[in-house]
Amino acid sequence: MIKIFVTYRCNLACPYCFARELGRDYPDDLTDEAFSRLLDWMRRASLSAAAFIGGEPTLHPRLAGMIERTAQAGIAPVLFTNGLFPENLADRLAPVVSNFVINYNDPAAYAPAKAALLHANLSRLARTGARLTFSKNFSPSSMRYAYLLDALALYGVTAVRYDISRPSAGGGNDHFTLADTREIMSRVVGFVKACTDRGVKTGLDCGVRLCDLRDEDRRYLERVSMKFTGVCHPCLDVHPDLSASYCLPMRDIRVPDATAFADPEALMWHLAHLAKPIRMANVSEACLDCKDFMRRCQGGCMALKRAADALAHPSGAGISPEPAPFEVAKP
Repeated sequence: MIKIFVTYRCNLACPYCFARELGRDYPDDLTDEAFSRLLDWMRRASLSAAAFIGGEPTLHPRLAGMIERTAQAGIAPVLFTNGLFPENLADRLAPVVSNFVINYNDPAAYAPAKAALLHANLSRLARTGARLTFSKNFSPSSMRYAYLLDALALYGVTAVRYDISRPSAGGGNDHFTLADTREIMSRVVGFVKACTDRGVKTGLDCGVRLCDLRDEDRRYLERVSMKFTGVCHPCLDVHPDLSASYCLPMRDIRVPDATAFADPEALMWHLAHLAKPIRMANVSEACLDCKDFMRRCQGGCMALKRAADALAHPSGAGISPEPAPFEVAKP
């Protein structure tokens, strides 16, 4: 599934967000012309699903039409949103969106009007029978999760996507370091267990180093948590100008036009190839001695390793190599 960043504008300023810096690089929203070209490409590739994301995608004035056209093309639209959109938009989107992935921050931290709007929208979607998934991002300043557990039954949520905060390209967001991850993951396991006890499925968004988990915790997550892995795969993030990057924290690994490739699989393999020098630089001596290395784990999140290198070598010396952006001719 590709992620279409229709806008980088947002009506929140979450401290852990690693996308907010991109508003400077991509000040314009996805245009109708660009979306039509992207939709044709997705249709030819028989893509099964596509995610609409931002920023806050519901700020795009023509988002609903894009989602409806995607559904009409036989591609399941997934919407990543903070839930703070006009209430009438919920009625229009509920019949066509296959999954609403709600980045569910603690409503107690919102102004009363925003908290009320979030509750109204989630209640409205729940009444329609729309599929709701909560998203929880753990960061140094956002480790609490009791509020989310309380809301699961209230809105009929049966799945939760979770992750630890990754560094933005500039490292200015609230994120963890490699040194933090072992302690943090032990707390994340407690969250997964609490969700599982409530009959809620969980899924890890990105890879983690398997050695950052106790053996019993690792076995537990492998058994109950979808997508749990020690491998860092390309996210296939498509920006408003139709360029595509490996992921947002490593957006320098990119191509200028996603639609120049035969299909998303070809794009994924190409981005993986561009990331190979960084993947190899991500390896430690401990990785080489691990029986799971190059089988179930490849050293964890490359963005975390690059951020650690940048702190260790502020002058740039010793930082893992960055491939130049790849130019590809249109077929």
